[in-house]
Amino acid sequence: MIVTLIGKDEFSKEARIGKFLEEALGDRKDDPMSRQILFATDTNIPSIADAVITACDSVSMFAPEQVVVVRKGEALKADDSKALAKWLSHNPQCKLLFEFEKLDARGELFKALKGAGEIEKFEEPKQYKMAEWIDAAIPSHFNKAIDRDASRYLAEALGTDTKLVCEEVEKVLLFAPDCKKITLDLVRTMIVPQREMVSYEINDSFGLRDVKQYARMLNELLNNGVNAIQIAGSLYRYSVDLLNFSSLLDKGMTPKDAAAELGKNDYIFNVKGRAPECARRWSKPLLCRVIRRLADLDYEFKSGLCSTRIAQELALAALVIR
Repeated sequence: MIVTLIGKDEFSKEARIGKFLEEALGDRKDDPMSRQILFATDTNIPSIADAVITACDSVSMFAPEQVVVVRKGEALKADDSKALAKWLSHNPQCKLLFEFEKLDARGELFKALKGAGEIEKFEEPKQYKMAEWIDAAIPSHFNKAIDRDASRYLAEALGTDTKLVCEEVEKVLLFAPDCKKITLDLVRTMIVPQREMVSYEINDSFGLRDVKQYARMLNELLNNGVNAIQIAGSLYRYSVDLLNFSSLLDKGMTPKDAAAELGKNDYIFNVKGRAPECARRWSKPLLCRVIRRLADLDYEFKSGLCSTRIAQELALAALVIR
């Protein structure tokens, strides 16, 4: 049994490794004498390939074979990759798992691993899917319900690092082990934003003219190092797209065709971004005024005419709060 895990979803990979060990060893899955964990980053091992081959050919004290797990496979040296690919081409009979963050599908090692066993992909959720991932993962892993707003906060604060999200939730539950549900107030109390935010994240609340959410996102972006020039530029481009989208709808185009005409992904722009609803909430004359104002703000921010943080925030806030 040879299994290869590839991807950046560290939480799901950890769970799969645990399942692999349980399937291979049963009650002895935590017995260090029945398994060997090797790290490709370990500089004390002269050759990871030799260590893997030797371990797979070894006999455990409690089983006819050794279960071997290789972590951080992306750090394998070229010589080790070639040696392992050659060894795997002979279809060795062993219980072996490789874990990679990434592996070139065109390479010899990938082809050898695919021929010798199973390859499983573990990609991180997209940012816009992260809240949904948290909604599903937290109840099943921690046996605790979680509010939708709490999931959204975790996704915005921590990004797509699944392992980090679960570690932070575990910290919350250490603080409040008897809570019946993970609430927004609870995660706000214990978890501070750690994700690098980008300017376009404010577009959705701007487009929906959601004053409360827009003001909160504007404040968070400025607090997390996104400067006012970047925000103004993002809003300018989005406003122009929304104006053009609205014009195409007026000509009788479907939202899907209009998005395609603008070079936008239908799901992200129309479904997640709710562009048709945003177009209804902004009249064309108002959008034109906002676009002109954003052009002025870009000049004011760059020239220093509006240089203080509070002045910039108020100027940007006024675009929606009117």
